[in-house]
Amino acid sequence: MTNCSDKTTLQVNACLNARLEQRDAALNLYYQTAIGRIGKENGSDTAQEFVRAERSWIGYRDSECGSVFDRYAGTIRVSVEIDCRIRLTELRTYAIWRDWLTYPDSTPPLLPRPDVESAISGH
Repeated sequence: MTNCSDKTTLQVNACLNARLEQRDAALNLYYQTAIGRIGKENGSDTAQEFVRAERSWIGYRDSECGSVFDRYAGTIRVSVEIDCRIRLTELRTYAIWRDWLTYPDSTPPLLPRPDVESAISGH
């Protein structure tokens, strides 16, 4: 779980929510940058597919993390659900960066490579 330990349950949840907001803001930046590139280089059909993919991903994230919430009982269920959202958001940001903001040659990416190590390692 994302490191927000050594606090009360309410403090842990507030800490995790703050991290989720940061990750969502980063995802939005990468998403908007990708939309801009797609609009310039690929056109409206690709942009519409990208938007559809993002909406599908949001549905997946909500279902996946909702089922994680349902798996647990007690107060921990909120923090594991938020942590799930953080991890999936970090991974989605990376996927957008990899697929839409990088180039196959030595051209620098449009935005820096997002950190996904905590999402992969679970810490």
